Amino acid sequence: MIFICLITLNSCNDDLEEELKGQLSESSISTESDATALIDGVYNGFLAGGWDYYASGELARVTDGITDVFVLNDSKYRNIETYNWTDENIASELWASIYTVVDRANWAILLIEGINESAFRTATKEQLIAEARFLRGLAYFDLTGLFGDVPLKLEPTKSDEVGLPRTDVNLVYEQIEADFEYASIHLPGRSGTPGKASKGAAYGLLAKTQLRQLKWELAEDNIDKLIALGEYNLFTEDNFLKLFYESNVLDDEFIFSILSLGESYSVASNHHLKFFTPWGYDTGWATVGLPVEIYNEMEPGDERSEVYLQEYPYLYGGAIKDAIDDFGFVINRKFGTFNRDVTSPGTGTSAAYRNYGISKMGVPVLRYADVLLLKAEIENELNGPTDIAYDAINEVRNRSGLSDLTDGLSKEAFRSAVLNERAIELAAEGHRKDDLIRQGVFVSKLNQYVQDQGYSVTITDDYKLMPIPRTELDLNPNMEPNPSNNF
Repeated sequence: MIFICLITLNSCNDDLEEELKGQLSESSISTESDATALIDGVYNGFLAGGWDYYASGELARVTDGITDVFVLNDSKYRNIETYNWTDENIASELWASIYTVVDRANWAILLIEGINESAFRTATKEQLIAEARFLRGLAYFDLTGLFGDVPLKLEPTKSDEVGLPRTDVNLVYEQIEADFEYASIHLPGRSGTPGKASKGAAYGLLAKTQLRQLKWELAEDNIDKLIALGEYNLFTEDNFLKLFYESNVLDDEFIFSILSLGESYSVASNHHLKFFTPWGYDTGWATVGLPVEIYNEMEPGDERSEVYLQEYPYLYGGAIKDAIDDFGFVINRKFGTFNRDVTSPGTGTSAAYRNYGISKMGVPVLRYADVLLLKAEIENELNGPTDIAYDAINEVRNRSGLSDLTDGLSKEAFRSAVLNERAIELAAEGHRKDDLIRQGVFVSKLNQYVQDQGYSVTITDDYKLMPIPRTELDLNPNMEPNPSNNF
């Protein structure tokens, strides 16, 4: 008999409740409530207790953190920043937490398929399975982005088994696409909260999976389907920084996010906010920020400059300090403590200590600005810098207080403009590595970055993938290493 212990996040709009569901056996799973509990357990895995996977900046550090939009000077992650990857377990916690999500999703699919159709009242069986498949697709999207070929596991773990070998990444992409396609058919156009899977989120992540494979036409079709839903728009009610406030976690710009309860320090709170800013600014735990080179590329009048803070008020008073002088980078305060206008109202220095470490902050996985910039990029690749491409990038630029992009750019110049716009708009949100690889500039851009930072390393294609965890290699005789395992 197999028993499944579930901690669930029952989500409805912006109201989330954590509940211990106890142990459910395969034979006892029989109601829609049981099925919903299984799905909520999968969602819960993306925060991994508030400390791993999408929480605490873990995923951002091994995606954006190895690129030129996110400096990691804190001691725990300094080796990632300087490309000293001799520790083969540098991403082992992510490997384990992502496969936990995969296994939970596999259990949910298997058990929900076994429930009688007559048990479902408020949601169909297909809709709940679609949620599980969407979440499994996202987990494998993240795994392949980090490690390339990975074991494709579509059945739940029922006993100690001999480890699976790695599956060719193209076959894994086929499964990811199939999961997102199923989700796009059976999920509602919009779920009511960006914390739940939806048709729009499935279209967007399907397009991103296709872009990994340079399937430009297919990606364009899915981006267009997402836009045509008419469910999403850019946040224009206030300045760009406030988009990332806790009170705006459900804004229409967020298509899919990992949401947090923020109920207490140790239970159901996203500790993301502690790992994106330094202590002297807002009690953040990490010396990380936006590289000076990207900051200097921002145009005069760009309202996003309020997010990327060079001059900052020292937490303990005194004169205004300069982050570049103090740290060698600009503070990126998208996920800073002072954005806690719900769990710690106010923006003064005292707010840094009020309800310390508790946050209802969401982690954006896909937002509408990302989609518009992808639309501009795809259109340019397929048809050159058409009016459609210009309209898409200009919508993002205009939201930030900038004028339209210069007319008459060449295809190459427009491509560079989109890449630069994405760097500024999306820094520390985990998209830069894919952007650089997709446009074939990963090696050239990052060699320029390491030169600017003074690191004694030469970047090669081998740095595109993290080392397979040594713990996994030792336990699984069928597992093969990546080139980065030999650094």
